Amino acid sequence: MFRSNNIFGRSKRLLGYADTKFSKTVRGASHVSPLTMGRLHPLWTTQLGNKRMSYVPNYEEKYRSKLLEKAKAEGVSTIEELKHKVNQERQPSSAEKEQIENPTATAAPKSSKTKEMGKKPLRRTGSESNLPPNVKTLDQIMRLELLESRTTEEIGHIWNQYHATKDTISAAIPQEAYQKLREVARKNPLFVLPLPRDQGVEFFFLQFDHHQVHFTSLIEYKTNTVNARPYLTLTHYTDLMESKNVVLMRGELDSEGNLIDAQNAQYLALQMQQFYVTGGPEKRALLEKFNQKPELFSYEELIDLAQKL
Repeated sequence: MFRSNNIFGRSKRLLGYADTKFSKTVRGASHVSPLTMGRLHPLWTTQLGNKRMSYVPNYEEKYRSKLLEKAKAEGVSTIEELKHKVNQERQPSSAEKEQIENPTATAAPKSSKTKEMGKKPLRRTGSESNLPPNVKTLDQIMRLELLESRTTEEIGHIWNQYHATKDTISAAIPQEAYQKLREVARKNPLFVLPLPRDQGVEFFFLQFDHHQVHFTSLIEYKTNTVNARPYLTLTHYTDLMESKNVVLMRGELDSEGNLIDAQNAQYLALQMQQFYVTGGPEKRALLEKFNQKPELFSYEELIDLAQKL
């Protein structure tokens, strides 16, 4: 449920400038597929279900000859076999994975080698202090002390693997990118995003609330306001931000599971990233118009910019 505070009165006035537009089907926008976002080159990659959608350039073709040489040196014959071997080496053991993902498991004692290395303990920034009481804290999801010897990349891999079989989206966000997201969100906590549908576009309203971002249908929000159902909630765990330079995100869909699917959720998360972090001055300017000069905001401009890379 969206929280009732002073922002909501303001947001109703913001949305009031587009009363005759948001409820209409926008012609010419139905051809925008979520998969076209694969060329966005985001700072972080969002994982969807069992399938990792890597929104990055295709370097495999560019460096094919070097990859084949590397494959030969590793004792395999193809690039696919090389990738499989590398992924296998990165995977934690089954026992280790159980300890990391099961907070109730008994922690293994530290080896003398680890003590000798003088590993610094994880410095946690305590994201749980800004999360609602019904939201699991990070240490209720994973055993944080077992991540001390892991690199940032390995932690992100474990996090995404953990969510791979769940009806969620997930991401490992670099510290600098998340700090930029928070900085922009403090000044611009509200926005709307277009989600392509078969017959046009459905607009979604988002609101930042500390380390969470709530999304709901704009029509639902205008109808029910603070009682609007959240279709998608992104929770950002900052516990490892200082020690490992990473923020772990999980996106949970509505409990009924029929308001939005994981692919739509991923599209909305990537669009949010574009307007708040990576999308350039035009997108930032439109975001600021919505929050600070709503009379200048245009839904047509929003749809045009959402289609730009």
